[in-house]
Amino acid sequence: MINIKEVWELNEAEFKEIEDLFEKKIALENLTKIIDTNNQELYDKLIKDYGKTVHQFDSWWNEMSRKYHWEGSNWWLDFETKKIMTNKK
Repeated sequence: MINIKEVWELNEAEFKEIEDLFEKKIALENLTKIIDTNNQELYDKLIKDYGKTVHQFDSWWNEMSRKYHWEGSNWWLDFETKKIMTNKK
């Protein structure tokens, strides 16, 4: 049985930042599925933007976990409650 534990509740600014990054990341992932790879210039831009977005997304998690000393290491965001969650050990 997996027990889930609340780690942190995000404020509005923190939530908006990660929500925007998450939505952009998903949108770029969806674009990779439909873009014509023969259009090298557009494809290269997409890959560059995706790499930058993933880096920003990962950096957000790293910075927030250090800033607030979150316990655990496998976190996720409950978008309805704006709470960071983890599996309880």
